[in-house]
Amino acid sequence: MSTPVQRQYKELKSKNPDAVLFFQLGDFYEMFQEDAVLASRILGITLTARHRGTENEMPMCGFPIHSHAAYLEKLVKSGYKVAIADQIEDPETKRIDRKIARVVTPGTSMESGNLLPEKNAFLAAVAREKNIFGVAYSDLSTGDFRTAFFETEKAFLDEIIKISPQEILIPAELFSDETFCEKLSFSHLTIRKKNSIQKSSDTLKSHFGVHNLTVFGIEKLKILIESAAMVLDYLEETQKTNLSHITKLIRYSTDEIMKLDAQTMRHLEIFQPIRLEESSSTLLSVFVRSFTAMGARRVRQHLSNPLMNAKRINERLEVVDELFQNIDLANKLTDTLKGCPDLERILARLVTNRGNARDLAFFRNSFALFPILKEICKNADSQKLQEYSNAFAEFKTLHQILESALVENPPLEITQGGIFKDGFDPELDELRALTNESDNWLDNFLSGKKAESGITNLKVKYSKNFGFCLEVSAGQKDKVPEIWIRRQTLVNAERFTTPELAEYEEKAMAAQTRAFELEHRLFHELLKQVCQQVEKIQFSAHAIADIDALFTFARTAIKWRWNYPEVIQDFEDLTIEEARHPVVEMLSDKNFIANDLNMAANNSRLHLITGPNMAGKSTYLRQNALIILLAQCGSFVPAKSAKLGIFDRIFTRVGASDNLAGGQSTYFVEMMETSTILNAATERSFIILDEIGRGTSTFDGISIAWAITEFIHNKIKAKTLFATHYHELIDLVDELSHGENYHVSVAQNKNGIVFLRNILPGGISDSFGVEVASSAGLPREVIQNAREVLQRLESENLLDKPNLFSVPRAREKIIEVEKESEVEKVLVKINPNELSPKEALDLIFEMKKII
Repeated sequence: MSTPVQRQYKELKSKNPDAVLFFQLGDFYEMFQEDAVLASRILGITLTARHRGTENEMPMCGFPIHSHAAYLEKLVKSGYKVAIADQIEDPETKRIDRKIARVVTPGTSMESGNLLPEKNAFLAAVAREKNIFGVAYSDLSTGDFRTAFFETEKAFLDEIIKISPQEILIPAELFSDETFCEKLSFSHLTIRKKNSIQKSSDTLKSHFGVHNLTVFGIEKLKILIESAAMVLDYLEETQKTNLSHITKLIRYSTDEIMKLDAQTMRHLEIFQPIRLEESSSTLLSVFVRSFTAMGARRVRQHLSNPLMNAKRINERLEVVDELFQNIDLANKLTDTLKGCPDLERILARLVTNRGNARDLAFFRNSFALFPILKEICKNADSQKLQEYSNAFAEFKTLHQILESALVENPPLEITQGGIFKDGFDPELDELRALTNESDNWLDNFLSGKKAESGITNLKVKYSKNFGFCLEVSAGQKDKVPEIWIRRQTLVNAERFTTPELAEYEEKAMAAQTRAFELEHRLFHELLKQVCQQVEKIQFSAHAIADIDALFTFARTAIKWRWNYPEVIQDFEDLTIEEARHPVVEMLSDKNFIANDLNMAANNSRLHLITGPNMAGKSTYLRQNALIILLAQCGSFVPAKSAKLGIFDRIFTRVGASDNLAGGQSTYFVEMMETSTILNAATERSFIILDEIGRGTSTFDGISIAWAITEFIHNKIKAKTLFATHYHELIDLVDELSHGENYHVSVAQNKNGIVFLRNILPGGISDSFGVEVASSAGLPREVIQNAREVLQRLESENLLDKPNLFSVPRAREKIIEVEKESEVEKVLVKINPNELSPKEALDLIFEMKKII
């Protein structure tokens, strides 16, 4: 027969079968049965059992409630849901019950260990109707809530990969599509029942307090209504608390931003390196640390969503330029932003009843900074910075209330007292006085009783079970007055109370309890006043995020010597002078070799880049793509100057990868990625291609690379950089009206080749493959054999025979270093032992002249 506690556990577990149940028993959270076995394994805590060795044996494990956060975070990070059942005592009946306080999942966790300050933690929901895909996503920790639809699966997947949600809600009918779910396997999937469109609409209307959904622009879009309602339903179901910080639903369109597909994000290493162990080799890692967590999240948003509107881009650039140029303004902003906490997440904690008095103190301190921020923005030159001043409405009244109420550093626990200043509330002051004056009262009481009884060694003692008592030694107990009441007998003493002492004890203990209760009530009254300003506070927080992000752009530009790009709406030319790769330059211990890119609208739009491996072709391709991306984000760029129009897409096909588990070879993956480009690129796109067709036979590869080159040039007409070892394409590009050949310069001497890293006009018909292999450390025997084979093939004229696609052409000249330079000739004749100091110095000047 089960006990009442066991029945409670079974009932709560049956309502949350897919969650690990934290079941409160006194000061511990306990887990039972399969939950205990799982938690013991993942958390590394000891597995015990009730009724061990019997047929009713019940595995169990647990930990103190005060240490639950670390265990909760670990389970959630491992992809598990956790239902937290807290113990509740009825004050009248004293009956103990338990109920689920909240359910924590990967996409709804607000635990500090599960949240990265610089990154949003999104919960997403997806829907599909025929070939239309909808997505809605929200960050519970900030209140951000957005939705959009896509007309192709590819566009939908690119967007949701970019969003990178912690958890994805998926309707049951979609979950049955294994192929579709496999494409979302990067996130935790949760199956949900899809509600009717009417119920979904009612959910949204009820939460936002609106009569129709036209205010969000989704009234006729069923899949957006369904997905957005799915997110809200799930948040309400798991959080079981107020969600009023989710104040609006933003419908957005990717037509307003440059589309960055997953392929491009990966190849350009914007947030994640291709090699995961090289965590510091991303574009994001180049940027200096933002002063606020809100600003850091906004930087990520800017980098993943470059703008398509030159006016908005230039508004950002003007702010960046002012913060770049105006040292006084920058210093004032630095001092102010350093004091700004993460207002978005603090507000979310307070609204969802997970905040504390210290969070209120953060707002008090922040409100003191708002007038300073307002003044800084108001006196700025750039119009955008001036507009931000409107976001800092002076929360004067609320700031004064918080200032007068809270002590400087309130405690974390709102139940332990000590939150409010003396003088804030008369009743609280009176109750505190009763508590604080107990020592004086007890001293006076003890003195009176000593005089009254004549017991000179009389003491006042306190115990949890008997309260305040007068303690009399065994030798003095005959002097105890008859009206004293015996409470406790000890080995060498007796303890007594009096009606007066008992009355005071009740009053003092009641005062302390009432003081704690009053502070708790006053805290919630303050909390309510802050929460009434949710939208205004969020508006201010968003402005701080924007300013800090653009300030981060400016400080990064100062650190790395980036410059102001010229961005125009008309798509004319692309001219970049002395371009550098921001990441390679950051990681390099040598001076980076800068190169130009000139693609005038009526001149060249397809550049073929030839040259050896390791010479810098890939770096050159990617640096120009990154400069375009940075410029359209509103950032300065790593170049002496840059002029560009608005690009709608950046496409990349670089590196070698495969998908063996999916049965896809390196060449097949390469062709799939290239197919994406050829089918989606437009005349306003920027394409970089690195080594197309290398995964198949020589003639197959040349043929496909040739055809792709012609297709891009003649049909798509996008600005394109194509790096290749197929030298046969040099002839083709020479014949294209808007094509140009370039090569990466190298020097060659008796010790091998030297990479000069300069991009120069003209093609080069030698890839120096043997020399590169030698520098990589291949055995000498292999290198020598390769050179002999190469020499034999060249002597048989196999390598220089006319190819299938062009007329014969002369091999281009490369920069060659003489086998014995003039300096070497001088040095050979010198005997250092015979040189005087003056002769040695003269020799240095002579060699300098030769060089």
